[in-house]
Amino acid sequence: MYFFMIIIYLLTGASFLAIVITGAQGYLGFQALGVNHPTFALLSSILYLFTEVLVMFFFVGTGVSVKEHVRDKGGDPDYHRRSVAIKRKLYPPTLVNVLLVMSVFVTGGAVDTGLLPGWAHGLLFLFTIAHFARTIRVQHRGLKENTRIIWEMTGVTMTDTTGKVEKL
Repeated sequence: MYFFMIIIYLLTGASFLAIVITGAQGYLGFQALGVNHPTFALLSSILYLFTEVLVMFFFVGTGVSVKEHVRDKGGDPDYHRRSVAIKRKLYPPTLVNVLLVMSVFVTGGAVDTGLLPGWAHGLLFLFTIAHFARTIRVQHRGLKENTRIIWEMTGVTMTDTTGKVEKL
């Protein structure tokens, strides 16, 4: 579980940075890693989509694990209810953000062919990057709560910053 969480955090940071660089390329007209704006946008979008799919599958996988643990070990069904509640908070902004990032990518093509003014694409980008930052916060809270559920469910203890051991 922790391996995937660390990968999610690293890929999310890389995706955010790549999308910011792509936006800066669009505004300032420079090459990044030797490639132009459209090519870097494609690479950034692929990295972003891979990351968001990993996020969603992580929560699907841990949700199934929680459900099976509750069913097989006779655990408290509240764990599964809480796990589902996390997904209800997490999936809508994540899916909206995927739609926004893909819209920015597609409208970039429309700008390139002269069908859309550049300012509209730039404005959509700014809105999308702000939404992505908000989505990252929602995902972070979801990862924290998901970990807490698994700790509580399995009886893991944790040490707080004062060194006091707390059984969850």
